[in-house]
Amino acid sequence: MVGIGSTLDGRRTLMEVGLGRREPDLCLLNGRLLNVYSGEILEAQQILVSGKRIAYVGPAERQPGSETEVIDVERAFLVPGFVDAHAHVDFFANPLTLAPFLLASGTTALMADPHDAVGALGSRILEILVEMTRDLPLKFFFSVPVATPPLPEIEGEPVLTVEEVEKWLRRPEMRAISEVTPWPRIISGDEDLLRKFEVARRLERRIEGHTPGASYEKLNALVAAGLTSCHEAINAREARDRLRLGLHVMLRHGSIRQDLEHLAELVAGEPSVDTARLMLTPDWMDPPSILERGYMDSLVRAAVEQGIRPMIAIQMATVNPARYLGLDAEIGGIAPGRLADILVVDDLREVMPRLVIANGRIVARDGESLIEQPSLPAEALRLAWLPHRVLPRSVEARDFEVRSPGLADWITVPAIHIVDRTITERQDVSLPIRNGHIRLADDSDVLKIALLNADLPGFRTAFLTGLGARVGGLASSLAHEPHRPMVIGRREKDMALAFQRMQELGGGLVLAHDGRLLSEIPLPIGGVMSVEPLGVLAGQIVRMNELLQDMGCHLDNPVFTIGFLTFSTLPWIRLTPQGLRDVKEGRIVWPASAS
Repeated sequence: MVGIGSTLDGRRTLMEVGLGRREPDLCLLNGRLLNVYSGEILEAQQILVSGKRIAYVGPAERQPGSETEVIDVERAFLVPGFVDAHAHVDFFANPLTLAPFLLASGTTALMADPHDAVGALGSRILEILVEMTRDLPLKFFFSVPVATPPLPEIEGEPVLTVEEVEKWLRRPEMRAISEVTPWPRIISGDEDLLRKFEVARRLERRIEGHTPGASYEKLNALVAAGLTSCHEAINAREARDRLRLGLHVMLRHGSIRQDLEHLAELVAGEPSVDTARLMLTPDWMDPPSILERGYMDSLVRAAVEQGIRPMIAIQMATVNPARYLGLDAEIGGIAPGRLADILVVDDLREVMPRLVIANGRIVARDGESLIEQPSLPAEALRLAWLPHRVLPRSVEARDFEVRSPGLADWITVPAIHIVDRTITERQDVSLPIRNGHIRLADDSDVLKIALLNADLPGFRTAFLTGLGARVGGLASSLAHEPHRPMVIGRREKDMALAFQRMQELGGGLVLAHDGRLLSEIPLPIGGVMSVEPLGVLAGQIVRMNELLQDMGCHLDNPVFTIGFLTFSTLPWIRLTPQGLRDVKEGRIVWPASAS
């Protein structure tokens, strides 16, 4: 955390070690130092560590004493620990289960955006997240949600007021305002958001942008309003536009989108571009991908594969994000006074650390974590869901029936059509009417999709195409951004069965078909986070994805895609508590009745 070991006495100790008047606790010998400040690789370097911090970096001028732990790295590269300036660690996995795996692959600091957890459970979960991660060798910093939920007129009032945002931003762990997904609200001069931005500017905190689809003219206005970064560029042109306007640009490559092939052209194709304001981020990495590929190390590898020089790629994963967060005096490089976050790496193109040092001690070796995982705070499992998410006492098949507004035999209605992992579009579908209710045709791939509506109790039920899997029922409490429980399916009885089981679990995802429960992913921390070890959780996700794919789904990660069908600020049509919303037009196009 900021200021660890930075007392006057601590600084005097570091000076004495560096001057040879006092023995270090740890000495790394015979390393090739990747100096992210000068852009050089320096041979035959020695690093002396006292406590949690670096005391000396340079040629080996003396032999350490008998009390010093000495590690001869045998000409391996000494690389700063990786820093992720935009992480999501609050859905599916929880931070404590993630930390050992992120550390083992070389990530030693991150800024977490907790808008999902806060949107589901309120500000108390933010306090719990801060406390549960405070003493970990993986340093957690946080951003403060200001647009949760994104659309107050549709999804409910903001969870945090201006006064609460200021209280949180005054804390040293809080480095920014969380990504502001409803950027059209900024363009329209939204008073609540602009007042929160003013607080962040006054306290010298960053303001995270989320600007997919914004024109160059609107980007100008968004930067003028105070945005300091964006991670939503999907090609080199969009990244360059944002860079030209003074934004810090995060090149995203993770489980949400993988665009580095196109984004890397900004750097690999233009050697003269200034990369100081460029960073790498996964945005979010799902548990199976972390276990298979690692975390920030996988982005550095991908960047190098796309033609970016290893030095530049590593700078974008170390010193650049540290500077962006205002933490470069603490992390992001290997230099005196910095926290001793050091990776011992044999190959700069692979950057797979054989040794990870964080806060001056060895925390991982050969990809295996050496730290003991703390217990999850009991309070995290007892937090009450926010009122807008409270589940109905009982759910029956008839709750998902949709009355017809007319008397014809058929009706044409707008539906969400899944285009890819995150993008949707409107598709009008014709459906039969029987006994006054809209039914699903036997030969179509149309599903119902229902969300706990704006006026409890009951559901807003609309229609969905493009999933491919003709599931009976799939219920989820993980529905960005309203986090109201959601269920999709073809058979109302299966939809009710899945929903009821999800209630019993205290939240999660449940797949039911033909009257049987087939698969579940329990998320008992507010319906957004698991308590299981990462390997167990990854297995649950893979199992449900495989079942959906066996049923005809063409998506590579349908569990993830389903959760984004309610993300009300992404293109182009989404389900909200008031019905289907056309995002571009900003209006409700299907106000389905509850029953």
